[in-house]
Amino acid sequence: MVRPALRRFLPLCAAVIAAAPLVVTTPASAQGTRPAAVNPRSVVFSVALEDQLLANLNFLPVAFVPASAPKPKPPTTTTTSPTTTTSSTTLPATTTTLSAPARRPQSVRVTPVTLQRGHYVWRFNDLPPSLKASWHVGTLNVVLRGALMRFQAQHNLPVTGDMYPPTWFALVSAALRHQKSDETYNFVVVRRALPQRVWLYRNGKISFTTLANTGIAAAPTAPGTFTVYLRYVTTTMSGTLPDGKPYHDTGIPWTSYFNGGDALHGFIRSSYGWPQSLGCVEMPFATAKILWPYTPLGTLVTVE
Repeated sequence: MVRPALRRFLPLCAAVIAAAPLVVTTPASAQGTRPAAVNPRSVVFSVALEDQLLANLNFLPVAFVPASAPKPKPPTTTTTSPTTTTSSTTLPATTTTLSAPARRPQSVRVTPVTLQRGHYVWRFNDLPPSLKASWHVGTLNVVLRGALMRFQAQHNLPVTGDMYPPTWFALVSAALRHQKSDETYNFVVVRRALPQRVWLYRNGKISFTTLANTGIAAAPTAPGTFTVYLRYVTTTMSGTLPDGKPYHDTGIPWTSYFNGGDALHGFIRSSYGWPQSLGCVEMPFATAKILWPYTPLGTLVTVE
């Protein structure tokens, strides 16, 4: 396996927005108002708002459900008594009985880039527990990073997983246009228990599985959840074997790097399903080719 040059993911925000799991709040002044036109450059960044926007645009495996808008109050009426009224204004003694004209209740509209009260629900029923355990609203986590990377890739931005000004501007602009992603939400699970296998989840359902090989004891495949950050149709892998000898393998197909030099890729072996690699997840050429289109940048890979 090759050790490509890596950049560290360094979030630009200085603080994490604290919030209870699956719940966010917004100041009362931001609710129940008819918003004016919004300049994307005027929207202040927060991790909680990033969650809400990416969820609304279908980049997260959760959907944001805003709290119900308050019902409008019924029209008030007044009486002929000069001292007793149901409105806030005292009528003169000569005033006859009046009723406020019926008004059509105004719909309450909240700008889609305002942090709202509400809660999150999982979009799919059959997601693996490892994915659900990795996401918490209002915190920097691997699920949020993967969603942001997928957004950056789809909008032709540098795919870093970091929130930087052009990405925030593009995210807010997409939310104002309701520009939702129509791609499936993909997630890969690698099982190191024998026989070793890879599963591809698409929108919460297992759509593909294959036997695979993970790392030997001297170079194990690390457990955890990671994001695909680099991909090749064909590449060359080189490095040093555990015994100190160098290797240089050309023509390695359908490669998706997810953790340092560890990658999903095709590799010719006489058998599959047990540890044989130097940390990568090896698959037969044919099955690696099937999996590769469903592992775009930002796709989560869990090794368990």
